[in-house]
Amino acid sequence: MATQVLAPSRPASPGATRPALHLPAVLMVAAFLLVPVSFVPLAMAGGGPLIVVPYQHFYLVSVVSLLAALVAGALAVTTIQTGQYRVLFLCLGFMSMGAIFAVHGLTTPGILVPNLFARFAGSAVALSAYLSLAVPGVFFAASYAPGMSRLERRLPFWPAGWLVLFVTAALVAYGAIAIKTWILAELPYSVPPYSTGLAIASILLFFLAAAGQARTYRITRLESQASLIAAFVLLAEGMAAMVLFPVWSWGWWYYHLLMLSAVTLSVRALLVERARGKSFRSIVEAALQLQVSVAAEEFDVDAVAALVAAVEVKDRETVGHNRRVAEICVQIGHELGMTASDLRTLARSGLLHDVGKLGVPDAILHKPGPLSDAEWAVMKTHPEIGLRILQRCGHFKRELLAVLYHHERIDGGGYPHGLTGDAIPIEARIVAAADMYDVLTSDRPYRRARSEEEARTIIEAESGTHLDRRIVGALLKVSPIR
Repeated sequence: MATQVLAPSRPASPGATRPALHLPAVLMVAAFLLVPVSFVPLAMAGGGPLIVVPYQHFYLVSVVSLLAALVAGALAVTTIQTGQYRVLFLCLGFMSMGAIFAVHGLTTPGILVPNLFARFAGSAVALSAYLSLAVPGVFFAASYAPGMSRLERRLPFWPAGWLVLFVTAALVAYGAIAIKTWILAELPYSVPPYSTGLAIASILLFFLAAAGQARTYRITRLESQASLIAAFVLLAEGMAAMVLFPVWSWGWWYYHLLMLSAVTLSVRALLVERARGKSFRSIVEAALQLQVSVAAEEFDVDAVAALVAAVEVKDRETVGHNRRVAEICVQIGHELGMTASDLRTLARSGLLHDVGKLGVPDAILHKPGPLSDAEWAVMKTHPEIGLRILQRCGHFKRELLAVLYHHERIDGGGYPHGLTGDAIPIEARIVAAADMYDVLTSDRPYRRARSEEEARTIIEAESGTHLDRRIVGALLKVSPIR
C-alpha cells in the first residue's frame, strides 16, 4: 500500500545530524576559496606558457557544449511538466551556453574559419567565449530575480513558447553569422574596455544567481542545491579567468576547465538523483524549492485568506478541512503530472470549495441530526452560492468551476446540474475525491473518523460511479497517514 505524508515536513532540530554533502561541499569550498587563490601564481607567471592546439581546444569546447545541452534537455522536459518560468530561464541559460560555446569551438582558428586576429582586433571565437557566459548569466539571474515566484502566480505561461522561439532563432542566426561571415570579427566587444565591462556584468549576474540558490540551500540543504551554487560560482570565476589571462596560456585554458567543472557538476546533480529513482521534475522542484504551497496560495490573494477564515468561523466543526482538502488536491494534481499553474488553481479550489456555506442558515449547517428533504434542498444550493461569491471577488476563473461542480458525480447523480464523466471539470473531480477522503478520515459530530483502510475501501467502491477512476488511482497513491 503506497502512502505519502501530505503535511509539510518539520525543520530539523538544531542538534539533528545533517546528511553529508561529500563532493558538492568540497567543490563549494574549492569554488569560493581555492579557485581564486589559484589565479595568483598564474597571474605572476603571465598566464604561463602558450599551448596552441586548435583541435584539442575544439574537442574540449565540444564536450562542455554537449554537457550544457544535456542539462538544458532535462530542464526542457521539466519546463513542459511544471510550466514555470524559473525552470524555463534555467533551461534557456544552459541552452544558450551550449549553443554559443559550440560556436566558440567551431570558430577556433583553423577549424572552420581562418585566424582573423591577424586582421581584426576581435574575432568571432573571442566574442563567442564572452557571450557563452554573459547570455546565460542573464537567464540565470532572471530565474532568481526577487518577486519571480510571485510574478509566476499571475503571469500566464503561454508566452513562453514565443520566448523559446525567439531565443532559438537568435542563437541560430548568431551561429550562421559567426561561421559564415567576418562581421563579428569587426566588432570590438571582445577587447578592452568592452570585454572587461562584459566580464564584470556577467560575474555579478552569476553571483546573484548563486546568492538566490544559497537562500534555498539554507532551508533544505539538498545536494543538488549545493551543486548549483558551486556551478554558478565556477562559471563566474571562469569569466574572470577568461578576461585576465592571454589566449592559449595556462590561465586561458583554465577558464575552459572551470566551465567544464560547472556543467559536469550540474549533470552529476541530475544523474545522481535520477539514479535514486527520482524524476527530473522532482529533482528540479526540490533543488529550486518550486513545490506549490497551499499556504502561499492562501495568503497571496487576500480574498482567499479572508474567505477561508470566514468559512471556518461559520462552520467551526470543520476547521482545517479546507486546507487539508487543498493539500490533497495538490498532491493528486502532482501525481497526475499537472503544471504548477494547475496546481495553484487546485490549491485555491480546495481552499474555497465550501465557501458557499456562508449562505447556508446556521440552523441547517449545525443541525445535529439528519436533514429533512427541504433542508437538503437548501444545503445543495451552496455550490451556486459559492460561485456567486467568487464571481464578485473577480480574482478567480477555473476555481469557479471547481466550487460549482465539486458535488457532481461521474454517473450523473450529483448536483447542481447532473453532469457526467468528462463534462465535469478536472478541478471539480479532483476536489470531489479529496473532499470525500478528508470527510471520511475526520471526526464529525455524528461519527468518529474512519481508519485509512476503511476510507480507501470506500473510495475504491465509489470509483467509476461517484468519483473519476484515474483520480481515485492518484489519490490512493498519495493518501496521507493520519
